[in-house]
Amino acid sequence: MPLLADAELKAATAQYLAQVTARGGLPGIFDKWFLRVARQLAMLDPVTPWEESVPREAAALAWDFLRLRQFLTRWRQGRLVPHALREASGADYFPGYGTEFGVDVLLTCQGTGATLQWRGLPLMKTVFDFALYPQLIAELRPASIFEIGSGSGASALWFADLMKLHDIAGAVHSVDIAMVQKTAPGVTFHQGDCSAPESLFPAEVLGAAPHPWLVIEDAHHNVRNVLAHFHRYLVPGDYLVVEDSEIKREDIGGFLAPHPDAYRVDTKYTDFFGRNATCALDSIFRRVA
Repeated sequence: MPLLADAELKAATAQYLAQVTARGGLPGIFDKWFLRVARQLAMLDPVTPWEESVPREAAALAWDFLRLRQFLTRWRQGRLVPHALREASGADYFPGYGTEFGVDVLLTCQGTGATLQWRGLPLMKTVFDFALYPQLIAELRPASIFEIGSGSGASALWFADLMKLHDIAGAVHSVDIAMVQKTAPGVTFHQGDCSAPESLFPAEVLGAAPHPWLVIEDAHHNVRNVLAHFHRYLVPGDYLVVEDSEIKREDIGGFLAPHPDAYRVDTKYTDFFGRNATCALDSIFRRVA
């Protein structure tokens, strides 16, 4: 999808400014930046399109204009966006990642020399996802969380602690080829092999687990078939998150192809800190049908 052209861009700028005003309260850093750039653009020749006027201005305004234009283009798409549209519009961003952030940020967002810790265990989450999951869990209030790829067990414990923090009476099920030998309230660790997706969790557990579900794929093996297995159990309103998705794009596309209307990318979370500031690039899905 091409970036918004002049008439639509000016209309979207006015709409966003009206939203900022309607929200009231103290504007955040982003809104302050947006207000400043909008004021500068309003001082340009009203007849000439912004994209023609701005390059003749200072380089800083050209950078600001591009970021504003990128933001408003995706903002106008709404919150729940088809994956194919997200993939197509990624060309307007950092090559290969569809994000506003360079490789240096993506390489260091889990930490350098060490990773985030939870209960003394390595929590292999980016700093962005460390902030995103609590918001998603608070909004979704999942009755069941299924994690494929336990690792050290830290993330399962973290999810359970977040559910407890939000007074959610739910259960966390986490699986790996080598079962984590830990016990914790609200958490059940399982042993299973992604090569045989039906072995990941007992059928009776999947059949009885209450919805809504939050399913996190973080095992990096046989991804397409693992997602297809869970599709049989997911219902509208459930969430499916595919972590480290840049290396799984072919599998995600293959999984979604038979279900073009079943899932939407929830851009509230993928773009909360900027486009695809998450390890789950274009892959925080809500099932909608």
